[in-house]
Amino acid sequence: MRVFFVSLILVLFLSESLSAQGVINGKLVDSLTKQTLSLATVTVFRAKDTTIITYRLSDGSGVFRVPGIPFDVPMRVVISFSGYRGYRREFSLSRENPSLELGDIRLVNDPASLDEVVITAERPPVSIKKDTIEFNASAFKTLPTALVEDLLKKLPGVDVDKDGNISVNGRKANRILVDGKEFFGGDPKVATRNLPADIIDKVQVSDDKEQLNMNPDIAKADLGQVINLKLKKSIKQGVFGKLYAGAGTDDRYEAGGIVNMFRDTFQVSALAYTNNLNKAGFGAGDIQSLGGFQRSGINSISINSEGGFSFNDISFGGTGQGIQKSTGAGINANNQFGKNLTVNLQYFFGHINSKLQQVSNTQQFFGDSSLTTRSNTSQVADDYNHRIGGKIRWKIDSLSELQFTPSITLRTNTSSRDLHTESFSSFRPKLNESRNLQDLSGNSNGYSHLLYYNKNFRKKGRSINITNNIRLNSFDNDQLNNVANFFYDSLQEFTRLDQLRARDQNTFSSNFSLTYSEPVSKSLTLRIANSADYFNDRDDVATFNKHQSGPVYDSLNQELTNGFSRDGFRNNASAGLRWKLGKVTIGPSVNFQSLNIRNRFVKDDPIRQDFFFVLPSLTVQWNSLYISYNASAQEPNVNDLQPVIDNTNPLYQQLGNPSLVPAVRHNLNINTYKYDTKSQLTYNLYANGSLTDNAVIREREVNDQGVQISYPLNVDGIKSISLSASIRKQIKFINSWQLTFGTGIYGNAGRSVVIVNKTRSEVTNTNISPSLNASFNWKDKFEFTQQYSINWNKSKYDNSVYPGLELVRHYSTSEAVVRLPKHWVWESTVDYWYNPVVAPGIRKSNFRWNAGLNYLFLKDDKGQLKFSVYDLLNRNIGVSRTIRENYIQDNQTTVLQRYFMLTFTYNIRNFAGGKVGGRQNMFMF
Repeated sequence: MRVFFVSLILVLFLSESLSAQGVINGKLVDSLTKQTLSLATVTVFRAKDTTIITYRLSDGSGVFRVPGIPFDVPMRVVISFSGYRGYRREFSLSRENPSLELGDIRLVNDPASLDEVVITAERPPVSIKKDTIEFNASAFKTLPTALVEDLLKKLPGVDVDKDGNISVNGRKANRILVDGKEFFGGDPKVATRNLPADIIDKVQVSDDKEQLNMNPDIAKADLGQVINLKLKKSIKQGVFGKLYAGAGTDDRYEAGGIVNMFRDTFQVSALAYTNNLNKAGFGAGDIQSLGGFQRSGINSISINSEGGFSFNDISFGGTGQGIQKSTGAGINANNQFGKNLTVNLQYFFGHINSKLQQVSNTQQFFGDSSLTTRSNTSQVADDYNHRIGGKIRWKIDSLSELQFTPSITLRTNTSSRDLHTESFSSFRPKLNESRNLQDLSGNSNGYSHLLYYNKNFRKKGRSINITNNIRLNSFDNDQLNNVANFFYDSLQEFTRLDQLRARDQNTFSSNFSLTYSEPVSKSLTLRIANSADYFNDRDDVATFNKHQSGPVYDSLNQELTNGFSRDGFRNNASAGLRWKLGKVTIGPSVNFQSLNIRNRFVKDDPIRQDFFFVLPSLTVQWNSLYISYNASAQEPNVNDLQPVIDNTNPLYQQLGNPSLVPAVRHNLNINTYKYDTKSQLTYNLYANGSLTDNAVIREREVNDQGVQISYPLNVDGIKSISLSASIRKQIKFINSWQLTFGTGIYGNAGRSVVIVNKTRSEVTNTNISPSLNASFNWKDKFEFTQQYSINWNKSKYDNSVYPGLELVRHYSTSEAVVRLPKHWVWESTVDYWYNPVVAPGIRKSNFRWNAGLNYLFLKDDKGQLKFSVYDLLNRNIGVSRTIRENYIQDNQTTVLQRYFMLTFTYNIRNFAGGKVGGRQNMFMF
């Protein structure tokens, strides 16, 4: 509440300040055709020294309104539009004459002006050239120690979130180039968090043409952006990076280094890190691009709120739960041979050691009875991984290109777990008790490549794309289980399990696809495509009981042993149109898919499955509104097909179902985004609805002893609908302050099926999550951000056997940064979570306060000494509550608690011809 009143007072103060300023109004038209000119730049300079005061872009009707002009100061307005002569006029406003009405301004079309030399001091802050937005970096003042990320935050329509992800007018930035060249994989964050802002001359934003070539049918709303950083002429080569080392209380430590060098067409980087702070040595973007992950293809990515992340199931620290030690090293190199050939090579090694303590409480409900399961887990795990990858890009000529992206992954993991479980019934104090000691060791190796060829013909719109994907993975693990179970029924039964379960999985898939586009007319394009896939999966399970006379597992358990393999062909033949009708683009298409699968078993008869699907799709785009419908078919996961029961947890056993059939999903999307140039308001709306037949769910059986067995089956009629809406208001004054308010809401409702002990029920899950956020920045000397959200979940069942479930969660985060006095940076982050209703023994709330003080020193502030405190009040815990099927689960996990850390960082900034600097954030790189 106190924060709300402070924000309200701030808004009233700023509103009063705005009311004491002048405004310019006008409309831009072509001098000959009288057509209106949208997205022209209207800039107001101080006449004396050409300092930029403010600017705006003309809207779709050519109208502009420029507020925020001070009184009684000589000014100059400059209007610029690509391909037209500029317009200049000097003026002065006062309280008596607070506005300047320019009326219709007729700009003269002059193609020669494209080559016009613009007076540097009067370069517009923003200009639109064909499909490229260009920002003049010098117009957006930053601190001497600012990074590119700080510069981007000041650009209109550009958003940079807490994790460093960038979007421009609501569309994700896929890559960052430097002087038009790939920069360490093209990932945005490695450039934005390493390159100093004062080496940048221009920031250019355009559509990602590479993504468009690989997916010609992609909607405008889904097409990513490419940001090109044009360097100042004096800066064309250099070395940059950082070295850091820190020590703290409770034996906490961190150390590492990252060094990057570019010499015209050659780029190389090396890094190493180690810490026991549950975080990666570097940001996800650093690894994703420096490691060539962006170049080599990402199969999966996971990033958590603590900054930990993994790519392709390779962890670089901070993922998972518990306390982690992370160590890693890698090298990456890019080189351009001539104008047409670019080669990337990279290698990475990573090691994660994690220790976990977790208490879990699960409540299941069946009418007037319930089953409560409490478990206590203690685990130690090690994960070692190696990754070798690269990319070759050959621009054969101006119309064709070939890319080859190979990747090799090697991984070894071991873990030891002690799991103690107890189950209780509402009618019986105690059902069972189990002590499960597990030791696991495994290896996984993988190879994949993407071979891509694209050719555009001289006839505009005619193109051909050829793609080949190959994936080959092997996985094997050995799991030892020593389990003692006691059942408190009338028989007072005691059982012991001492076994080795060996599992060997191999998967292979190959895809070849061809797409051809042919323009039938200026408004109509025909696209035909064919994709052929072959896949082969093998899953062998062998279970051995321990020999009675010694620690040898040599007695094969036939009931828990089987071999399974699946191979098949999938063919997709599709045809579609892309029809432009003025501002509306319609794209109907149909895909004919045949799927032929053979399932083979060592013990059972083979199963052959043949399917044929007709899958229509439709896209409609009108201005910023995009609507799409598509249907797709997906065969079951191989893990759901293995008919051998998994009894490694005897109280919760899992079984596969080899008779599963592919799921068919119908999906409808509606999306719109708008950025109002006059009011600086951003609107976003996204809606999705889906219907899935033959969806895979897991049916469960619970016996009188509390033992559960689950197995998958197909069900029809799984429905879901989701809605996301947001609105944000920005108030920016160049070289002064920036204020942003936003609100949003996310909601979804899903209709699914729960089956327990043969009792079936339709279940409706509803989730609503509204949020509020506000941020304020004053000359980069003071920054404050406040966010709040509430999440409400409810499950309602058609069958009265299952009572309804409900939970509410609150989350708030406050961040403050103060850069006063000179060379000092104060930072504070407060996170608060609250769950009103939790199980006994689980804390309702979690409060974490991180704070720190930075001191910048040495030449160009290259040295940084930071004193940080994690969890200042020592109240941090790991708590979660989840609704699934007919149960609620509460988890409380060990997490890092209070420690103090002193870290020294040296920033390497060595560029020919210019001074540089770099600001570091307290808790992330």
